[in-house]
Amino acid sequence: MFEELKKRSIKKRLFPSILLLVIGAVILGFSFPSVMEVLKGRVAFETLEPDEIKEKMLVDVSLDTNFGCYIEEYEENTKTHYTRTTDLYYVIWTGDDDAVDYRYMGIKVPVSEEDKMEEMAEATYNNRRSDPVRYSGEIQKMPDEDYEYLKEYFLGSGLTEEEFKEYTLPYFINTEAMQEDTVVVTCVFAVCALVLVVIGIWMIISAVKGGRLKTFKKELANAGFGEAEADLEYQGAQIIMKADDFRIGRRLTFFIIGSKPHVLLNDEIVWAYQKTITHRTNGIKTGTTYNVVLHTIDKKKYESQHVFVKKQSEIAVAGEERALEALAYIGQTMPWVLLGYDNDLSKLYNKDCQSFLNIQYTKVDHNQLI
Repeated sequence: MFEELKKRSIKKRLFPSILLLVIGAVILGFSFPSVMEVLKGRVAFETLEPDEIKEKMLVDVSLDTNFGCYIEEYEENTKTHYTRTTDLYYVIWTGDDDAVDYRYMGIKVPVSEEDKMEEMAEATYNNRRSDPVRYSGEIQKMPDEDYEYLKEYFLGSGLTEEEFKEYTLPYFINTEAMQEDTVVVTCVFAVCALVLVVIGIWMIISAVKGGRLKTFKKELANAGFGEAEADLEYQGAQIIMKADDFRIGRRLTFFIIGSKPHVLLNDEIVWAYQKTITHRTNGIKTGTTYNVVLHTIDKKKYESQHVFVKKQSEIAVAGEERALEALAYIGQTMPWVLLGYDNDLSKLYNKDCQSFLNIQYTKVDHNQLI
């Protein structure tokens, strides 16, 4: 019995565990390079050799030279068709004043920086040095289309294609990326992804080690059943729903909520009914689920352990017909159980349980077994 329940518990935990692992791994994969650069801190761009410049690097740049704008980025109002320039891309070069090996690449700045950058470009054209402007940002790879714009810019300046390939890098410094708030968000995403991975691994390990059976064993002990006696009851029980191991025996009822097995003394069950849930998306019906709800004499709640919260749940069954069959079987084997839902019954059960029990539970001989 325990091994069978353990296998079912592992099977039920496998999909959500793998889902968490995959989601966490994907997020980690995307955020890991950025997180590593955050941990390294920003590097002075002028100190980098061309072959040291890589995507995702965080840099501080003291810019006193640029060679003009090669892209204007804009946004358009779809209703008025009014366009507004948002960002500008300028040509800069790598290294400091003493650099022997250098390359040309880009820098992206908001349009609010246009006056500074145009003044700097004019000074560069006239072989004058501007007051340095300091920026921070992330080195990013140019999209192919942007790299073609850069190519057109240099070919228009007289360079050959061979010279363009030799003297340029397909990167630009995005001064609007990886600001302090973005860094925090990136780290938070990475931590959340790591938590998902840890939870996924823990869920699998817990199920494999039989951790999901702890509650079941405790409930079995409270019911006064040993393993051998319970196993006989389990093997001889009527299977109502195989997937959730919902089965009803002469003295015990077995079921699984989420991935956690439970066992109830039939004598403790006082109320059972069908619960139908209609699922809708944007007002359109997408499906219906059917559950069998069991209430006990001590108002126990059987909970499904989700990733972050415990959610009260019911025993899921495959369709209304199966739910009605389950209730009919409960009525035959446990005649003291009140069947069917009613709002007044719900209020009575929660406010005056003894009066609820007097309706049927106390009037039936509980030794009536099949």
